[in-house]
Amino acid sequence: MTDSFSQDGSVRVRKRDGSTESLCFAKLLGTVRKGLEASGESCGSEPQVAAGLAEAVYDYARETFRGAMVDATRLAELVEIVLSQTGHAGACLAAQEFRAQREQQRRRVMVAGPRPSDGRYVRRRWNKSHVVQHLRRHHGLDAPVSRMIAGRVELLVFNCGLKAVTTGLVLEMIKSELLAWGLLSGALVVKKTRGSLRQQRTTDT
Repeated sequence: MTDSFSQDGSVRVRKRDGSTESLCFAKLLGTVRKGLEASGESCGSEPQVAAGLAEAVYDYARETFRGAMVDATRLAELVEIVLSQTGHAGACLAAQEFRAQREQQRRRVMVAGPRPSDGRYVRRRWNKSHVVQHLRRHHGLDAPVSRMIAGRVELLVFNCGLKAVTTGLVLEMIKSELLAWGLLSGALVVKKTRGSLRQQRTTDT
């Protein structure tokens, strides 16, 4: 079975923001799993089922698009087709609904930041590529890691349920994710010993 971390550099995937990356089996697997789990199918908890379906899409894409560029939307559609044709109609529908909901959230959520000229807040539509660029420029992360962190930050923003967020809030979410993954430079880890805790309680009293 395909290694869950496999990437094929001969097939390039064009993202929504215009950037490109290698075809990645892990991302296809994640899409399949989300569809199965969202549909409530019992097989969603069986790793081999999701892996087999994702591998079918991965192998087809490698054979069909080798040496070429394919849109990320096209890959998502291939996953939905495989789910539908293998008896997982519910998972196919769930994957379609998830993709449509994500696109709607990206159009709806606005990011407000102060204008340098006068400090007044200006709203702009959410764009995950701006987070990717920030991570690469200010934190020196490579493209795959930046996209992974940016994806998690995007999920945090959408889960807030807010129609508008500030750039400051987004920056703090970025820091929190970097800290969680041990990627925040200059972060210190302080562990208190039992003795120091007893000393602190004595001091407080």
